[in-house]
Amino acid sequence: GQLDLADSLLGNNQKLNQRLDKIARLVDWKPFEAKLSRIYSSPSGRPSHSVLLLFKCLLLQSWYNLSDYALEEVLDDRFSFRRFVGLSVSEKAPDHSVFSRFRDQLIQHKIHEQLFNELNRQLESRKLIVKKGTLVDATVIEAAPKKPHQNEDGTAGKSAVDPEADWTKKGGKYLFGYKAHVGVDQGSELIRRIAMTPAHVHDGEVLGQVIGGDELWTFADKAYDSAKNHQILREKNIQNGILMKGSRKRKLSGVEKMCNRILTKLRCPVERIFGTLKRSYRYSRARYLGLRKNTLQLTIMSMAYNLRRMEKLCA
Repeated sequence: GQLDLADSLLGNNQKLNQRLDKIARLVDWKPFEAKLSRIYSSPSGRPSHSVLLLFKCLLLQSWYNLSDYALEEVLDDRFSFRRFVGLSVSEKAPDHSVFSRFRDQLIQHKIHEQLFNELNRQLESRKLIVKKGTLVDATVIEAAPKKPHQNEDGTAGKSAVDPEADWTKKGGKYLFGYKAHVGVDQGSELIRRIAMTPAHVHDGEVLGQVIGGDELWTFADKAYDSAKNHQILREKNIQNGILMKGSRKRKLSGVEKMCNRILTKLRCPVERIFGTLKRSYRYSRARYLGLRKNTLQLTIMSMAYNLRRMEKLCA
């Protein structure tokens, strides 16, 4: 068609174009459109652009680390992007302000959670999610504003512009922001469960939110080694692959240390996924203020990651 011809004339990256086209073909977009149908992108009530088109724009934004302004510009310029989202040759790209309003409406209607679940339902129906085990981990995402100063009494300061962000200490460094918690399917390396918290929330407190309940095993590092988490796994009849934590009073035995080494190898792919999100998706720092908007960003980012992963698994 016209868009293919324009793309070839512009000499856009062919491999990138093929990847977008393949993702567009692999997904059944109708259920997404149905879930999005409650949202209108213009205040008057009539959508100026299709809500599915706007959702696909947010996926592009995650894949290519684009601001709202850059997203508007690139949609006017790249025909492969226009084809992916469904813009015709003559249609103007959405104004950058539309994306911000659309995100607000996704949050208001809690539709992003439904979209994430729908994508994972499709991944399951393709037998891509294995359910053999879940790899659990968390990583710090630094807050968008700069770190606040300490208070005069020595306590950690709060940010006036992002009061929900908080402090944590990792590797001797104090970090300010949020924590992204994930449960990843062992084998496929698809993200099945996500949670976002302020950074001070301990990793181990979130285990129950990031396991599916239908996996055979759960693998997690020593931060998750607690009586409460062992109980959660027992109640759900999930095999326990949490690394054991020694203490001054009780040193780990040789067998326990050997078990930990084996479990470390099994759970390490989850760290690779965080590496991908931080390097390729530039997800070391939050783009937005507040827990709700940053939860939305993690949700869209996880969907974008899963779509890329699906494209590879279906190669």
